[in-house]
Amino acid sequence: MEWLISLGNAFQNPATYIDALTLGSIYALIAVGYTMVYGIIKLINFAHGEIIMLGTYIAFLVVTGLNVPIVVAMLIAMLACAAVGATIDWTAYLPLRRSLPKAETLSLIGLFCGAGLLIAFFTTGEGGEAMAKTHRVVIVLLVVLVVGLLGSALADLFGWFGTARNNVESDRLSALITAIGMSLCLQTMAHLLWSARYESFPTAATKVFDSALIARSADGLLFRWNPFGPALENVHPVLLWKELVTWVAALVLMIVLLTIVQRTKIGKAMRACALDQQTAWLMGINVNHVIAFTFMIGSAMAAVAGILYSVKVGGNIYPRMGYYPGVIAFAAAVLGGIGNIKGAVLGGLIIGFTEAFGGAVAQEYDKAFAFGLMVIFILFRPWGILGQKEAKRA
Repeated sequence: MEWLISLGNAFQNPATYIDALTLGSIYALIAVGYTMVYGIIKLINFAHGEIIMLGTYIAFLVVTGLNVPIVVAMLIAMLACAAVGATIDWTAYLPLRRSLPKAETLSLIGLFCGAGLLIAFFTTGEGGEAMAKTHRVVIVLLVVLVVGLLGSALADLFGWFGTARNNVESDRLSALITAIGMSLCLQTMAHLLWSARYESFPTAATKVFDSALIARSADGLLFRWNPFGPALENVHPVLLWKELVTWVAALVLMIVLLTIVQRTKIGKAMRACALDQQTAWLMGINVNHVIAFTFMIGSAMAAVAGILYSVKVGGNIYPRMGYYPGVIAFAAAVLGGIGNIKGAVLGGLIIGFTEAFGGAVAQEYDKAFAFGLMVIFILFRPWGILGQKEAKRA
């Protein structure tokens, strides 16, 4: 009976609904990245959680190093993660979609070997001025090597090495292992670069987000539209600015995404590739460019979600921070119907509400409630809420 009382109190507490909507908005932003990639190439990009981590780290470094507002850092992180998403596709997944890869394979090997050596030199202890000069020379050579190899992949992608080769049907297991390997590789690189210690955004950078928009005082509710004013005293916060910013950011990004998909030429190409890649090729659509653009859009949204998630929990920036949000958002994408953008948004909101209300009953089992809901639902509807049942082909 105790858990029923806790659940009843949660339904009567507005803070639970606010927390649920905030979590749901963040999970929806992440789930969209999963569902867009799967909808086109039928690949679960398990490195998506590491994009969340990289975007948060980039924003953290920009805020602490350049002392810019966190909103500006968020825009920079979006651009950086869009580039990272395209790079991951070009170097890791593109060779699996093309026959006899040349430049892509060289770029993949060179990129990660060079990055590993680069990190090793950065993490090596100081060994005198001569050693420092040697390190600088080697680092410059490694950067030139990595950029050159990546440039060769781009040149091959755009057909500068000859006629583009036909697509091939790669083994699903190979793609899955590649995605898992990419995830572990990015985690390890982040661990070597920034260590495993927990970081958090400076208090001055998040002070505006942590201020109350609506607070409860002895006289009733108090609205505070100026977050830069003096701190409120003897009040209980009801709605914080960071929660409102999360809702607005998720809403705006979803509207922009749906506008791109439904109203633009590249969006029409994305929908065509999702229906039939071979026919899209025959109609003159460069499917590889469309896939790279899809990775860029999903990665940019994941960067925003990671920053908002870090602000919500009060820090906790570390190399494995993208694991749980990524896995939960994947569950949301499956629940809503993997491959359906609106389904991913709906699944994210449902998972967010389930986790929030489940946590109100038993905090240590909040994520178990979310995953349990997904498992129970897909037993009866494996294709998700808004997904479509696909016929098996011989």
